[in-house]
Amino acid sequence: MINLNTKSIVGDLFTLNPWWGSDNLLFTKKYSFYRDLFDEFLDRVVNRDLITSLVGLRRVGKSTMIQQTIYKLIENGVNPKSILYFLFEDITAKNVDLSDYLRKIIDYQINQNPKEKIYIFLDEIQYINGWNSVLKRYFDIYPQIKFIVSGSSSLFINTESKESLAGRIQELILRPMSYGEYLRMTDKDNTEMHFMEYLSWGEFPYLEKLINWEEKKEYINDFVFKKVVENDLPKYRKIYGSEIVNMLNILMAYSGQTIEIQNFASDLGIAQNTTREYLSLLEKTHLISQVFNMGIGFRTRSVRQRKIYLTSVNASVLHNYQGLMSESWQRNIGNIIETFVYNHLVRKNQGEVSFWRQRQIKEVDFINLLTESKLPIEVKYQNEIKKQDLENLLYYCKKEKLNKAVIITKNEDATREIEGVKIEFKSARNLLN
Repeated sequence: MINLNTKSIVGDLFTLNPWWGSDNLLFTKKYSFYRDLFDEFLDRVVNRDLITSLVGLRRVGKSTMIQQTIYKLIENGVNPKSILYFLFEDITAKNVDLSDYLRKIIDYQINQNPKEKIYIFLDEIQYINGWNSVLKRYFDIYPQIKFIVSGSSSLFINTESKESLAGRIQELILRPMSYGEYLRMTDKDNTEMHFMEYLSWGEFPYLEKLINWEEKKEYINDFVFKKVVENDLPKYRKIYGSEIVNMLNILMAYSGQTIEIQNFASDLGIAQNTTREYLSLLEKTHLISQVFNMGIGFRTRSVRQRKIYLTSVNASVLHNYQGLMSESWQRNIGNIIETFVYNHLVRKNQGEVSFWRQRQIKEVDFINLLTESKLPIEVKYQNEIKKQDLENLLYYCKKEKLNKAVIITKNEDATREIEGVKIEFKSARNLLN
């Protein structure tokens, strides 16, 4: 174990904090594109005393948002030397006590700025065992410190981490880019072809720079999804790598597939409790989402039928198809759009999303559980919508005494009243946010 000393730590810090130099204003950077979440994130950094955490999939832009926030603080007059940034992903290769390293970083910044508010940005902090206990101590003793932490996976996979910071931390999730963000970033118009491009590679900023389909596929498979189950998760939990990798491969092969724990566990050849645990880990690390069937009465979530969606439509498309608008792509466009719509609803964060299925016969794709009502949503991405395409939706509305519903379409934007139900027809590519 290498003995830590202030000199080596200071060298690391000056490398990662160039704004500490004499020409610190040169390091303020003008950005032409900010994520939709940026204003809320900046507000929490500036105006909230609690620890701010930013989590999400790898490569969605968390580190970029942190850098943008630092530059914005400097532009707004914050002393550059009161802002510390550290990335822990690379430091794990050093043979040092990482918890001690974290404490020494914080102590150094306090000593350098003993009388003013300081901002400490800790990127990929999940690599530090016991990070939560370290931050809890400093948070309770030094009210002038504003901590901002980020992680590619959930920071709270270990329950004790969440419990120890209860009441001290607020979490924000940075999800893959929306279609509207993609259009703003690339300065493209909202056309059908640009929408198809977004579905294939528009959720991750770097994918636009890669030229061919195979490069994009490798980027998503190897550096985003597989990196989590093969590298990250084994560091947090004792898991059998091949089992959870096999599970993820099955789920990636068909986003939106319906599973029941008993049958799914049998197919995988693992115990039902292990299956539930692995699904929970994949969900906590933002790779998948579990959507539960409202049509099975009061059965608990642990046994209820569920659909599994990938949190990235790009991951589904690049994993399963051979190219943009290929034959397999066109054959499965309905499933692609359904995954897109699900993630759009989650991104809007206007209530829990479920689905409804009755006796394997009648089904409604999504039920958005709003504060005082339910909004049924069906995906019908086709050139013409016929009356029989609406039967399940109208049946559910009548059953639940609902007078509003939504159909996600290929082309149409209109509102019509059918059998006493006000149905809003929305074109998928006009779901921008």
